[in-house]
Amino acid sequence: MKKYQSLLQDAKAKNEQALALLQTDNPDMTQVDALRNEAKALSNRAEQMKAIEADLTTANTPVMPADLPGDGGDNKATKPDDGVAKAAHVIRYGDIDENVDRIMNEVYGGVGDYRQKAYDQSKAFTRFMRTGSVEGVDRRQLWPESAVKAMIRQGMSVAEIKATQMESSDVLGGYAVPAMVSDRIIQRQSGLSSTRSAGATIVNLTTNSIEMLSITGGNSRYTSGLRGEWGNEIKTPATKNFNFGFEQLPTHVYTYKVPFSQSFIEDAANVVDVFTNLVAETLALDEDDAFLVGTGVNRPQGILPGGANALTLTEVVSASAAALTIGGLKNLRRGVSSQYRGQNATMIGANATGGAIEALADSDGAFYVEVLDPGVTKFLGATWRESEALPAIGAGTYPLIFGDFSGYFIVERLGMSVDRFRDSNTGPNVVEFHIRRRVGGRVIEPWKFAVQKVSAS
Repeated sequence: MKKYQSLLQDAKAKNEQALALLQTDNPDMTQVDALRNEAKALSNRAEQMKAIEADLTTANTPVMPADLPGDGGDNKATKPDDGVAKAAHVIRYGDIDENVDRIMNEVYGGVGDYRQKAYDQSKAFTRFMRTGSVEGVDRRQLWPESAVKAMIRQGMSVAEIKATQMESSDVLGGYAVPAMVSDRIIQRQSGLSSTRSAGATIVNLTTNSIEMLSITGGNSRYTSGLRGEWGNEIKTPATKNFNFGFEQLPTHVYTYKVPFSQSFIEDAANVVDVFTNLVAETLALDEDDAFLVGTGVNRPQGILPGGANALTLTEVVSASAAALTIGGLKNLRRGVSSQYRGQNATMIGANATGGAIEALADSDGAFYVEVLDPGVTKFLGATWRESEALPAIGAGTYPLIFGDFSGYFIVERLGMSVDRFRDSNTGPNVVEFHIRRRVGGRVIEPWKFAVQKVSAS
């Protein structure tokens, strides 16, 4: 007998007891009401258990009650026709898109439902984190839907995507972070990283590097030296300079370790969620440091390498030897050509720099801006963002970057791996997880940026 049926029998018994009491000469109505309430509670519990058992029954065959491509419409044995099961499927995996389903099932090796395979991998990964068991944990990086969609849009075939999954097992090292987990980490990164959220151009790679076209010979208006000429049909335009080359954008190995106590690993129900949040936060902040001030040596090259204007971006002085001024800030905005300071314009500075800007006031004591809320406030036509990676205000420093951040290119090798360690090196009752990822970046379109230098002239 199923558990929900047993609960229904108990509820029936309670109702019969209540009915028997009512048939006595002087029934105790308090006891009658108590029995009826118990019967109602048992009935509700039975309905819940029935839904749960139906969901568990369909967990091993989670095909939606609608024909999958190619099943001929006669797959009755694996189609749950229970409405609760269908709702559970959608809640767990999201809405079904037929085109995505076809591609993802093929990418995952022709499985009946790739969502179930991804879900099973996530469960195996949780078990791996708790116990170190590698059963069901894959060294092959299985791409999430977002990555597969991006690769398809970039012109890759399904066969090429499958090949990159196989290749990743040789180059990643450790065990692949499941697609569901890595996708959540990447989504969180976008909100935590000021460079990513400002609109940096992100290129997903299946190789270790990429060559980007670099154009030179331009000025404050033109990207290059190329110019056209007006005239009639027999006009012969003069040859103009059009210089271009290729910039190599390599990915760099990024690793760090996340220590957990053995007790936490054993007891916490949400160990993967905690792991995801820690990884996303650390990765995003470390990346942001590199994207803004990274030296380019074994790491991405920042917009201000080493905190200096080493890329000779348009430099605008603050008009004060050791402070910011409203005039200098307005000039900073004008340091970028009008076509690049539209809706995508961003200004980034540290928290203290934002406070200094908020303190700027006119001769009547009115503040030029009341509050700089990162990601929300528009200041001088740009969205204000903050990062503690940028230098503080001081003589000769560069505390502010202004521009269209699509001119900064981030390249990231698809995939993320993790290894689990618990030995004499980790110490007693400590489990360490070592994360490995490959990311690169550098400025490709320098004309989209201007930097503020704290200087009187």
